Parts: sequence; C-alpha cells; structure tokens
Amino acid sequence: MKIVVKSFLTLRKVMDGQASLEIEAEELTIRQLLEKLCNRFGENLRNMIFDPEAQKESQNIKILINGRHFRHLPEGLDSQLKDGDEVCIFPLMAGG
Repeated sequence: MKIVVKSFLTLRKVMDGQASLEIEAEELTIRQLLEKLCNRFGENLRNMIFDPEAQKESQNIKILINGRHFRHLPEGLDSQLKDGDEVCIFPLMAGG
C-alpha cells in the first residue's frame, strides 16, 4: 500500500524540504508511520512530533488523516492506515 505524507512549514524544513512523499508498506498504523519518518529524518523531527518527557505525541503538532484529526479516530495513533491515505502533519502556529 502507498501512503502520501505531506509536511508543512518548519516540519517541511526538517524533512529535507519535501512537501510530499510516498511511503510504501504492507501494514502501517499512524504511530508506525511517525516512527518510520523519525527514523528517516532524525532527532529534530522526533523532537517536533513527540514530547520526550510525556512519552506521547507533542501538543505542538496537528496530524490529519484524510482531513480528519487522528484524535477523532477510534484507535487514535494506533489506527491502521489504508492504501491511498493522505497524512498531513502541521506544526501549530501562533500569531495575530
């Protein structure tokens, strides 16, 4: 199966400037996808996505699966991805 991952703003910079990339796998949860991305792009990405002290996802990012926030999915980060799913990862922004 193929999953499309889109990154935005500062996350894009950490992901080598890639706005979009395809990940292929037999089976993948959102959590496994995030781990795969962190292994590929390094500690800077890991520190943006995961809160090392809380041992969970950071409150400073938003992860949408086909336009739906992962927290609204029944299994959360452990939800299975399907072929063709689009995962968008945004850093939260502040401003006025």
